[in-house]
Amino acid sequence: MHHGKFYGSTVMGERGQVVIPAEAREELGIEAGEKLVVFGNKRKGVVIIFKSEVMTRFADMIFRKSRFFEEMFTADSPQERAGQAGTPREKKGDPEKKDDPEE
Repeated sequence: MHHGKFYGSTVMGERGQVVIPAEAREELGIEAGEKLVVFGNKRKGVVIIFKSEVMTRFADMIFRKSRFFEEMFTADSPQERAGQAGTPREKKGDPEKKDDPEE
């Protein structure tokens, strides 16, 4: 597992701007105009900056997992939760799933 890399130091200017070292921009693929997300911890004096696409991928993963758990916890029986008795939509008569094979 990679634990990061030290790219050097920088100084914040009077207008609050910080220059990201060129090596970091190149290796991390950060381009001019790219949106970045900034987190911090006031008590520890820590600032974390990362590409906004990382946050988007993280949010997408959370939403995918939440749908999985929502389906799992709304199942009618332990067999459904285990995936042995069909999906919850099939059991609850989902309008998109036709019950009559001739339709």
